[in-house]
Order: sequence, then C-alpha cells, then structure tokens
Amino acid sequence: MQNQTSKTPAQDAVLETTFSALGTGNNIQLYRYEDRIAASEAMGRAQERVLGLHDRLSVFQPESELSLLNASAGCGPVPVGEDAFHLLSESKRYSAMSGGAFSITTRVLSALWRIHARCGTVPSRAEVEHSLSLVGDEDILLDEIAKTAELRRFGQSVDLGSIAKGYAADEVRRILAEGGVRDALINLGGTVVTLGRTRRVGIQHPDRLTGIAMGRVALTNACVVTSGDYERYYEVDGVRYHHIVDPRTGYPARSGLRSVTLIGNSALELDAFSTVVFVLGAEQGLPLLSQAGVDAVLVTDKLDVFCTEGLSENFELL
Repeated sequence: MQNQTSKTPAQDAVLETTFSALGTGNNIQLYRYEDRIAASEAMGRAQERVLGLHDRLSVFQPESELSLLNASAGCGPVPVGEDAFHLLSESKRYSAMSGGAFSITTRVLSALWRIHARCGTVPSRAEVEHSLSLVGDEDILLDEIAKTAELRRFGQSVDLGSIAKGYAADEVRRILAEGGVRDALINLGGTVVTLGRTRRVGIQHPDRLTGIAMGRVALTNACVVTSGDYERYYEVDGVRYHHIVDPRTGYPARSGLRSVTLIGNSALELDAFSTVVFVLGAEQGLPLLSQAGVDAVLVTDKLDVFCTEGLSENFELL
C-alpha cells in the first residue's frame, strides 16, 4: 500500500510514502532534494527495493528464498540471491562474534513461545530443549562460489527478521542519496535512519504506553535501533515472558536490561548488535559496541538509564 502526499513548506515540498513490508509499517519522508521528479522516482525505487526484499526474504512468503531454504533443511543446498547470501553470511558472523547470543536459527524456538503466549502458558523444559537442539548458526552452510545455502539438519529453520529491516533501511538511504535527496527521515518499523539535518528521536519508556518517551537523542546522518522487553510479552504467575529469546538457553533473555537503543552508521549492524547486547547484558555487550564504534542508551530492569560517552552531549533524559 502506498500513500504519497505533498506539502509546501518554505523550501521543497515534502514527499512521503507509507507502505507495509517485512512484517511492519514503513514510512519515508523527503524534505530536501536536488530535483523533485528525481527525488520522487528515487523514493519509488526505495519502496520497490524494500518490497522486493520482503518477497525474497520473508518466511511468511511461501515461495521466498528463505521459505525454500527452510523447506529443504537437511536435504541439501538451494540457490539464493545476493541479498539472502549476504544476510546469511552476516548473521553467521554476528553469531560467532557474540558467542551465540545472536542467532537466526531460533525460528522453531520462537514459534514454540508464540504458541504458549497465545495460550497463556509456559513451555515445558522438554519442549524448550527439543527446540533448542535445532538452534545453531554453524549449521548454516554457505557456498560462495555456487551461491547456495543449506541447513544441515532436518527441522531447522531460519528467520532474518532480526537483521533484514536494518539492511533494508541502509538500502533505502543509499537509493535516496543517489537520487539527490539531501534531507530525509526513514522509519522501517522503528528502525530509524536520518539523512541531512539533525533530528531528535525519542526513546520509548519501557513501562509506559507507546509514544511516551524516556529520553531523546539527537541524530545527524545516523541510524537508531531499539530492542526491548516491552514490545511483545505476556505474563504467567507474575513473571514476564518477552519475545527476545536467548539462543543459548531457549528462554527469554534475562540480562538485567529492559531496553537497548543503539546509534551508529549502519542500521544492519545496529539491528544485530541491539539483540546481542540485550541478550548478553551491559558488562559483556558494551565492549563489543566499543570495538564497533557504536553508541548506546541502556535501560536496566530497575529503570536506571546509562549512555555511552559518545552520547553525553546528544542524549536528553526526560
């Protein structure tokens, strides 16, 4: 679905499109550009790029490359396109870097928790252990020459949802910049990329209604991604079970953090690292961010707020 509108501020007319893809709502707004027609065409190409990634990478599309890969688990390699191959390679890299705190082979495990969430129950230890036995990104076998991918064991399943939005957002920014866009705001389901002037982006309060910010961060030509336990969760006997599963234990991550907001130059990198840090916790996660040159705002389970040194002048606690 596309909804483009024009407004007339002092400078360029605002161009905007809103559409659904990658399991979420997406919005692109253009504020400054070299040529209106070229900018509009670039926005159209950016939207088509995201929709194309959805068709090829979504596990909810039965004929997508990922669906075919999952259907062939344990049965040998299948051909995949450049986008899928790149994201599978990156996913394996982040999994190895984090000691397994990041994994795209948790789809069976996540499905188990979703079933129990609908029933308001908690899976048995035996159920968790069975699903956990199918987790392991080392079982994703890639052939760079043949451009094929393979899942080693029958029953394994991958989902690129934890990294695909970031990649798509990076692609949108690239296409817009090539089209002469100088000022834009890209929001792919909460993965936000700014182009041009400085903007203040709110950080969701973990215990408040959506739209109520705990703090704000100033962004200039940057990306921001947040992972939190408040996005999707349910409670049983007073215990909160959220959707970010620790691939090492099979249970929702318990690292002492409620939310992780990362700021950097690559939305793909932030998508992966936000999950890694949420699972590992501050003590183990922050050194990885420091090595990668990524800044962070962390909210603990006691609602204490910490930010890295690089954000000391750009973060405002509300």
